[in-house]
Amino acid sequence: MLGFVTSSMGAAMLTAVALGVTCAILSVFVVLRRWAFIGEGISHSGFGGAGVAWMLAVLAPGIFGAEQTPWMVSTCVVLFCLGTAALIGYFSLHGEMNFDAVVGIFLVASLAFGFTAQHVYMHMEGRQPWGFDSVFLGDLLRITPAYSLAALGICAAVVLTVVALWKEIVNYCFDPLGAHVGGMRAGVVHFVLMLLVAVTIIIGMYVAGALLVTALIVLPGATALLLGRQMRGVMTLAIITGLIGTVGGTLIHEWLRFIPAGPAIALVLFVEFVVAYVAARVLRLTA
Repeated sequence: MLGFVTSSMGAAMLTAVALGVTCAILSVFVVLRRWAFIGEGISHSGFGGAGVAWMLAVLAPGIFGAEQTPWMVSTCVVLFCLGTAALIGYFSLHGEMNFDAVVGIFLVASLAFGFTAQHVYMHMEGRQPWGFDSVFLGDLLRITPAYSLAALGICAAVVLTVVALWKEIVNYCFDPLGAHVGGMRAGVVHFVLMLLVAVTIIIGMYVAGALLVTALIVLPGATALLLGRQMRGVMTLAIITGLIGTVGGTLIHEWLRFIPAGPAIALVLFVEFVVAYVAARVLRLTA
């Protein structure tokens, strides 16, 4: 058992399972709150964070040289994702700007800066910057056992937080105004949920990449809500959907190495959604 966990495939599978469960649980709330676009804004901001690391490597190679680039990229990705989540949460809560406009601004600015930094790095160094492929499309089978265990611990903390705040989060997602009027600190729940989504996206970025990680945070919940009516049933269906998607996509990537894990996972999740949609329509027609 220990040998499997410490192997490349074992670490990848453990991360996929942890991420499948955590993303599935959060995806129900993301869909209920209509936050699907938030996933795009937060994940793409990570690409902008990687761009900062690449620019620092070009501008100050003596300080941020090749040896420092990997941890610089990871640090900047985390900081940018968390910062973007906090800013999106602030503007969406206070209503100072149109919500979709705020997310769109962060999304396009991060992508533009990331690609600009990539091309500057290629022009100056003559090669692709470190982490471009893994940040953009994910690189599941390069995940180390240490990262896998860290991801498992963080995912467990996210799930436990959701369990501890279950009543507050459910009330907030179904009726934010009513929750606020009822005395609940809706603003706190809003930021906590936003932070949980951001942390999960950061972990998922190294699995599915910044381009497709939103599939993990949207499709399981959307699929489950097509078939389920009670919250417990919806959560169960979402978790099953998420696990099939992440584990299935990982196995496809292991079998066909030329297919990246991110697109494989996203396509499996999409097929599940289509099947659930057809099944829901058939059930309605026969009811």
